[in-house]
Amino acid sequence: MTGGFVSVGSDPWGEVYDAAKKEMFVANAGSNNISVISDSDNTVVATIAVGGAPIGMAYDPAKAEIFVANVHTSNVSVISDTNNTVVATIGVGSYPIGVAYDSAKKEIFVTNQYSDNVSVISAKTNRVVASVSVGSGPQCVAYDPTRGELFVGDVYDDTVYVISDSTNTVVTTVGVGSYPQSAAYDPTNGELYFANYYSDTVSVMSDTTNTVVATVPVGQGPTAVAYDSAKKRMIVPNENSESLSIISAATNTVAATVAIAYNPVGVAYDPAKGEIFVTGPNGVNIISAVTPSLVTTVAVGTGPCGAAYYPTRAEMFVTNCHSDNVSVISVATDQVVTSIPVGSLPRGIAYDAATGEMFVANYYGTNVTVISAATDHAVASVPVGPDPLGVVYDPAKREIFVSNQYSDNVSVISDSVNSVVAVIGVGSAPNALAYDSGKGEIFAVNYNSNNVSVINDTTARVVATVAVGDHPDGVAYDPTRGEVFVANGGLNPSPVNTVSVISDTTNSVVATVTVGWCPDAVAYDAAKGEMFVANYGSNIASYYNSSNVSVISDASNQVVATITVGWAPSALAYDRAKGEFFVANTASGTVTVITDSTPI
Repeated sequence: MTGGFVSVGSDPWGEVYDAAKKEMFVANAGSNNISVISDSDNTVVATIAVGGAPIGMAYDPAKAEIFVANVHTSNVSVISDTNNTVVATIGVGSYPIGVAYDSAKKEIFVTNQYSDNVSVISAKTNRVVASVSVGSGPQCVAYDPTRGELFVGDVYDDTVYVISDSTNTVVTTVGVGSYPQSAAYDPTNGELYFANYYSDTVSVMSDTTNTVVATVPVGQGPTAVAYDSAKKRMIVPNENSESLSIISAATNTVAATVAIAYNPVGVAYDPAKGEIFVTGPNGVNIISAVTPSLVTTVAVGTGPCGAAYYPTRAEMFVTNCHSDNVSVISVATDQVVTSIPVGSLPRGIAYDAATGEMFVANYYGTNVTVISAATDHAVASVPVGPDPLGVVYDPAKREIFVSNQYSDNVSVISDSVNSVVAVIGVGSAPNALAYDSGKGEIFAVNYNSNNVSVINDTTARVVATVAVGDHPDGVAYDPTRGEVFVANGGLNPSPVNTVSVISDTTNSVVATVTVGWCPDAVAYDAAKGEMFVANYGSNIASYYNSSNVSVISDASNQVVATITVGWAPSALAYDRAKGEFFVANTASGTVTVITDSTPI
């Protein structure tokens, strides 16, 4: 999967793609400039100062120029894509916001929301050649080359005004949904799509009859619409429900909904790479044709906080720390098939493939419950140290390693006798554990000492200590690259949002990746070469807001996707048979199921 996140200026909104340069131009309304992103490496290659609060843009391929509407200075900046400089500034009406290019007439149409008209600019002379009066708040505009008409959405009277470009007059009006603030044209079907912000719908209008032929319910607060010419579909960002609605142009129905964080507002399609650029308050999310997305949500016990996969029956075992049981989910049906009582406050869980058993750490019970995955019954209880938390299975030694948080050690259980055969001192407050199959080592993250203890499984001794970020809380091993990913989930004095990447060759940190707030669990997707990181919450004041999962490419050590999930995700487990992740959401009592390769 390709894609990622690009930081640009303040309050990015409108976008337009320059096919000749293979660049995306992003209007930053808050910083009064334009960011130019190269689609070859998704980096900002230029920043261009324009007028006040730029929002709408259009590309003129004949002159290789971008026309930018500046709402606060009531003018249009003309940018040459040859040298990324402003070559002209054109005065228009009050609060210009929407822009469209008329390829037949070589003219630019600009909607002026506060002066209730549309300015027509000659691209040859960069002068206004006409002004067309429309309703009481024109905002969006789209060009229909087949009919030689411009379609203008008026947000105050919920009407579309159809302008003939041969006469520059309104030829008809069509009622649509509430507050149509963005429009796009589908050349295959000859239809116009209008995103209606307040009615949470998209109106589909036939350019033959100038009538609405479909109304498509989407998410909350649709802000924009863009046409994907390769897949014949419309992409609609929904600001208030933090999602993208993917509308099939063939059926005019929503074919998919993709979660996307941070209030998306603008969208543009890059046909050269088949990528979707989505603007939001924090920057630009770049989404590839294949991206992880939410499949379903499964209600389980109270406070789910651990998960492990049982491949024989294709089931996911989820520990519920506040109801003292384990929920068993059928992967085939995404439903709970049974519940197994265990000890007090079960947390970590790991599957032993040799015995077909699940090992569950009971935090308050100071023991580990051993469950037969075949019968769904507890078959043994193994005493360990105080406050057992993390669990990992070492298949080479057929041993279970259990971190005892406040005794600062790790208990080693032999699965042949279900008893402790060794106790290993580590750092302060060991939380999570990961097994490195390449070197036969266990990585124990120590929450209070801000480091990772590396344990040799042959000698049962610590062979290295690696300093990482503040309050490390989760860990996972990447066998492809021989690296260990550590989630640094500290809260004091402020939340931490990084993942440390450790090379198991040198036992040193080789990269630090910024993710969401308070990351506390990590799991590896071997099929995609990606790390999925559960981010517990967004900030201290509203702790669970924007709980999500960051997806890191292990090739680039960069975040390539962000997926909104339930409240306070604290554990992940991967089902490689279906390519799905199960995310335990502690505060909402649910498990979110994410597919790692949904084609959108």
